[in-house]
Amino acid sequence: MLHRNTERGVGKWWAERGAGKWWALAPVAFALAGGLLTQPALAATPTPESATLCGGSLKRAKPTPDDPNPLSYKFNCSTPINAYTLIVIRKPNDENTIDDFSSSVSVFDPSGDPVTTQSFSCSAEIPGWGVNCNAGAGGSMSSPNWAEGTFDTTDPYCPKVPKGSPAGTKPEPAAQVELVVSDTTGAEDGPFRLHLSGKCPAGYVQTAVKVKTGGKSKTGATSKATATRNRRS
Repeated sequence: MLHRNTERGVGKWWAERGAGKWWALAPVAFALAGGLLTQPALAATPTPESATLCGGSLKRAKPTPDDPNPLSYKFNCSTPINAYTLIVIRKPNDENTIDDFSSSVSVFDPSGDPVTTQSFSCSAEIPGWGVNCNAGAGGSMSSPNWAEGTFDTTDPYCPKVPKGSPAGTKPEPAAQVELVVSDTTGAEDGPFRLHLSGKCPAGYVQTAVKVKTGGKSKTGATSKATATRNRRS
């Protein structure tokens, strides 16, 4: 059903060993310092490496009166992931591209059998332009399993000329769907483009939308949508 929204580090204590009076006075120095002893050396916290690769696709789903533009999506990744964000953009500054989404996303193995021990819960602000999903505390999706969910766009995915537009009006761009994931190392990977299976009506060209992120203009977007609420349950 559609719904209307480690950093890891290791440190090791290396005590400097000595002999004679220095070692004998060490407890006294510790006490005089108020019980504070600075660690002489800590291993540097490693930066998570963004090495995960993901791929997937979109497919038109059966429309309903409440969800006239539904799309189903599926994807998998090269390493386990514990969270992801779907971002739907159509033109710059358009923050109302998603009208609905599935709040529960199932996971399937490569044979198509459901993996009942793995799943994602999703939330987002609707209408909005992104959906955040996570596998829960300690959860993750193993590779090469697939996640499958749905969302409904406010306008059809393919380019279209709004009703009532004067002759010669250019169609609004096709939607562009990007995937950003968080893998189990704590790294964020993406964006990965999810393309529609099949073609849009002849005569229309899907165009990329450039969105500014971090002061730079690039195709796609990596910012996560704010997860706050679902409009329907």
